[in-house]
Amino acid sequence: MKKVSEYLEEGLEIKIDEYTAGIINAEASFVDFNLKQIALHEGTKSTSLYFIIRGIVRGYYIDENGNDITKCFSCENEFFSSEGLRTGGASSFTIECLENCDCIKLPYKLINKIMRKDENLNNLFIKYYLQEVGRLENRSKNLALLKAEERYIDFCIQYPHIHERVELKYIASYIGIRAASLSRIRKGFKNTSLD
Repeated sequence: MKKVSEYLEEGLEIKIDEYTAGIINAEASFVDFNLKQIALHEGTKSTSLYFIIRGIVRGYYIDENGNDITKCFSCENEFFSSEGLRTGGASSFTIECLENCDCIKLPYKLINKIMRKDENLNNLFIKYYLQEVGRLENRSKNLALLKAEERYIDFCIQYPHIHERVELKYIASYIGIRAASLSRIRKGFKNTSLD
């Protein structure tokens, strides 16, 4: 069986030096989540970052009417539960597994340790944080400026193949439309490369 550091090297397309790999392998662990399992509840303080080997998760908020609004998706070779690493506080949203997920659990203490000791990994985490901020900024701009069809096209570009793996209602809430409207949009794209 491959070590944690080997999965990270492969998924992130990086080389981890032997010393840092030893620390990671000693302190990180493999964890599995089942389909529909809640990996983190809103209001709970997380202590770990997760790297997805296989599967998809979504983050969502609950509005005052009890509706869930999808905030974000993460899938293979991406991280989730980074909010606690940035803020040190409780999660402002819930994270749900949309598939059975095989993950690597990286305690925040470990992340902070390796970021101090390894400049390449420090730069990698900064890069991923900036990508996350960029993705959120792009979503805000799209919700304000683009038509529903354009938002769906952009979603398919930002998250290739996810639209084939998750329920329509989650994509619809992410791009800010009703599921029935998204169903009509997808029918219009039936014979294109989007569906």
